[in-house]
Amino acid sequence: MVYLCSVIAKTSIHALIKLMDDPDQLVVDHAMGRLMEYGDDIIPNLEHLEDDCFIHPIQMQNISIVLDALRFLRIKNELKNWLNSEDKDLMKAVYAICSFQYPDLTIEDFTSKFQKLRHQCWMEISSRQTSFEKVDALNRVFFDSFNFLRVKEVPYSPFEIFVNSVMDCKEGTDLSLGLIYSIVAQSLDIPIYGVTTMNNRAPFVLAYMDKDNLLPILDWGINNNGVLFYISVGNKGLVIDPKQMKEAYLSEGLPINRGQFEPSPNSVLIKKYLMDIKRSYENHTQFRYKLRNIEELLELF
Repeated sequence: MVYLCSVIAKTSIHALIKLMDDPDQLVVDHAMGRLMEYGDDIIPNLEHLEDDCFIHPIQMQNISIVLDALRFLRIKNELKNWLNSEDKDLMKAVYAICSFQYPDLTIEDFTSKFQKLRHQCWMEISSRQTSFEKVDALNRVFFDSFNFLRVKEVPYSPFEIFVNSVMDCKEGTDLSLGLIYSIVAQSLDIPIYGVTTMNNRAPFVLAYMDKDNLLPILDWGINNNGVLFYISVGNKGLVIDPKQMKEAYLSEGLPINRGQFEPSPNSVLIKKYLMDIKRSYENHTQFRYKLRNIEELLELF
């Protein structure tokens, strides 16, 4: 019975695809609507057709419209589910967003980029190292071995924000580099987390949390909410003590409140990530057609 239903569904999909070049636009619109009702389960079927040289150009154009819409719907649903999940795994959300720009990116290819970096970091890390020594080791791998750099040109290109692209070109923004750095660190059980706000003037930094109760010994002379020190990935992993961090905020006239100095929830990091992508799309005319979709994703947060 299940097999029979599957055959009927495939036959129906094939019939609807044949209508994609019908001269009557109402027929095409109806067929596209029916295909959308099947949901993202038919994405592989439509992707297979993209490689079929015998498909009529108009038919292929309409199939591509449906395919793009279904891919976006899948990403939107993935982010909805992610927001409702308990753990809010950072890598899962970053991958979903990267697949918006790179629909052919597989989760296997995405994670393999991290595995190479993680393995080399793991080789440099020891349980006998202090927190500062572990950051030194991470910095050697990131900025000496892999040559990650903060991009200098503004406005940023989307390719300098999407994490998979940054992993390839080794140049990125503070946020994209920070996401990579923190994901790798957390996978090695090193308590490094992103700190951000929606204030574009506030710098993005990473916080190394004091899980070994060293703050009473260091005595930075400031109530720093459990943060041992901060890391500026844009400055090759420069370590900043909490007092310096507060002084920098004061000198720049930035608001001083608890949230500015504590690790941000992953949902806030991802919202900021989407906002940075939106800003880069706005600054590059060839990407502006994607703005409405990014705004729709931001509405989830």
